[in-house]
Parts: sequence; C-alpha cells; structure tokens
Amino acid sequence: MFHFPIPPRPPVQARTPNFVWGEGLFTTAELDKINAYAMTLPPKQVTVGMDLVYRPEMNRSIARWLPPGPDSAWIYQKITSTVALLNAQHYQFDITGMDEPLYHITYPADDLGHYDWHTDVSTDDQPTRKLSITFQMTDPATYDGGSLEMNADGDVEVCPRERGKLILFPSFQLHRVTPVTRGVRNALVAWIVGPPLR
Repeated sequence: MFHFPIPPRPPVQARTPNFVWGEGLFTTAELDKINAYAMTLPPKQVTVGMDLVYRPEMNRSIARWLPPGPDSAWIYQKITSTVALLNAQHYQFDITGMDEPLYHITYPADDLGHYDWHTDVSTDDQPTRKLSITFQMTDPATYDGGSLEMNADGDVEVCPRERGKLILFPSFQLHRVTPVTRGVRNALVAWIVGPPLR
C-alpha cells in the first residue's frame, strides 16, 4: 500500500505586533533629571543616509549622546530591563545588547523638527539592528505634531504619546516623526542589536 509521509507542520507563529510599549520606568522627577542632564551635553545636528549628511527635507533634529557612566547607568539599567521583558513577551528576537549610546533627540517647532519615513536597518559594517526604542520624554500637551507613526503594511498607526512610555518596534519597520508645529518634543532613542536575521 502506497504512503508518502507529510513532514510535521511547524508551529504556527502568532503575528508579531508592529510596536509594543512599556511604562512606569521613571518618575516625573527622573524624567526631568534626564532631560536636564541631556541638555548639558554637546548638541549635534542629525545627519542621515549612507553618507551621513544633513538633509533638512528628511530630518530636522538635534541629538545629544548619553554614554554609559556613573551619571547614566541607572537610565540604561531600567531601559534594557524593560526591553528584555518586552522582547521576550512579543518578539523573541535573538538580541545581545546596545552597540551605540542612548541619544536624546530634540524636535523643535521653530525648525519644524521631524524625521520622514525611514527604517533603522544597519549598514554593512554595523551589528544588525533588530529592535528600535523611542522613549517619550515630553508631555504631549506642550507640543503639537511630532507623532511617531508606523507603516508596516500600508496602514499608518500612531504610537502612544504619553510622557514616560517606551515604544519598542522591529528596526526594519518603516516609521516617521511628523513635523512639530508648536513647542518642543524630546525623546530617547536607541537600537538593540544581535546576530544577523535568518
């Protein structure tokens, strides 16, 4: 009697979310302290693309790097602990850590601060970015515009804007920050790396 076996069916993976968030990492006083500390650091106009040049039509923002050290270790500890938990719950990517410092990004309305549609994928000489972090540092009542938006499948989704929320999403996902038209929006941004995706 003829019988040709069918291989076992792989487990069905639930669709991973386009973004997830954590909250309650820092008190209001701690958020104020982080912002104040960042403002003491040297500012740099953000550059984009493989050639790292200033393209105002693409990005208008100011960055200040927060290297790990005695003044910032507590910030790194809280953020990486939350990322580890969210990744385990939702993505289960093979990740190893952060290969670039946190940076504090400022989008001012007087320059229509924004970042047009882009992904956070690595260049060939960088470790593979797998997850991106945006940590909302500013009370949304103090600014207009400046929404973090995702476009994973043609439907634009707006991420939570509440101060103190950590937004986590796959680095290969298309996203943007819309122009700030009133006030100033601050955020902490970082990337989580790991072995190449397979």
